[in-house]
Amino acid sequence: MDGAPRTGTTTAALSAPATAVPFVLLASVAGIGQVAANLPLPSLPAIGAEFGAGAAGLVVAVFLAAFAPSQLLWGPLSDRHGRRPVVLAALVVFALGSAVAALAPAFWVLLVGRALQALGGAAGLVIARASLRDGAEGRALGRGMAALSMATAAVPALAPLAGAALEQAEGWRLGFWASAGAGLGVLAWAAAAMPETSRVRAPALELGAVLHAYRAVWRDGRFRPPAAVAAGAMGGLFAFGAGSPTLYITVFGLTPMAYAVYPLIAVLGVLIGGGAARALMKRGSPGRAMAIGVALMLAGGLGMAALDPLGMFGKHAVNVTMLVFVLGLGFALPAAFAEALAPFGERAGTAASLAGAIQIAAGAAAAAAASILPMPWVMAACGIVAAVAAGRGRGR
Repeated sequence: MDGAPRTGTTTAALSAPATAVPFVLLASVAGIGQVAANLPLPSLPAIGAEFGAGAAGLVVAVFLAAFAPSQLLWGPLSDRHGRRPVVLAALVVFALGSAVAALAPAFWVLLVGRALQALGGAAGLVIARASLRDGAEGRALGRGMAALSMATAAVPALAPLAGAALEQAEGWRLGFWASAGAGLGVLAWAAAAMPETSRVRAPALELGAVLHAYRAVWRDGRFRPPAAVAAGAMGGLFAFGAGSPTLYITVFGLTPMAYAVYPLIAVLGVLIGGGAARALMKRGSPGRAMAIGVALMLAGGLGMAALDPLGMFGKHAVNVTMLVFVLGLGFALPAAFAEALAPFGERAGTAASLAGAIQIAAGAAAAAAASILPMPWVMAACGIVAAVAAGRGRGR
């Protein structure tokens, strides 16, 4: 039985078991927003040169500012109208935003395009996670979340490499055309092959009903601890992304090209941790995988913060502690989402939206903190947040 009140209306047509979405398609839907976030990064200097000082930072800031709250829109829409039509509409918005950015004659038009990219791209992970919850529970749900995390882990590392090649070939606009093409490709694939997975429909979509649904999910004590664990995990990852360029290039003296190799540590850790978590959840619960992950994140964060006082601070020691943290993230993040969404079969979209928005907001806050505080301190704080949240969850 689902823990949330049954407010959805079930019809005979919707009562059949959920049909599984082809996993590669689901991963493509989930990863499209990350492509848009990371593909333009190598082109930021060229964008700044064309549109003036400060332009590069705004290209990133506008996307992130639109991405987190946009997740709160798509979940309730998909609970009301179904996963399939909502994701198709979101992919149209994404492709349109990419084309607007590619054609932008003025900087404000580029920013409009970036906001539309974020609006459409934010639906991907929400719908993918909700679709997994529609068709799976317990260990199967945890394994699905782990596989999804592994499938999307390479995007933040590989997308900038592709963006750099495109920018060198034809300039920064080609990257946005590539995003538009990717969006249209996934749209065509989803239109042809994505089944409807939601078996119920929420009541009429009104602001009061949406706020009530979010309030009901938030008040459920089974949601908050794993959502906070996911927030701590993403906070640590964003803190590393924001603080590591200065640390590795300015403090450790690496060249920018050499530094580009080091974020691959995060990808490697997520892949290994996610694979181990997936294997563990064949016989153990998502809660067990989450506990292991939180312990590793705490050890990695506190270990990195302790390097300087112990006189061991250097790039190799930072690499080791970072790898421990992201190994934990690979365990904890999919398990946390599985635990957060498990009680909400009929509100899976709403729960996925709220958990995703909290996760991204925590990541943005940690990134901001890492720009003014030492990165190891911020990562240690993220590990502590995750550990405290996990402890509260076990105490219930």
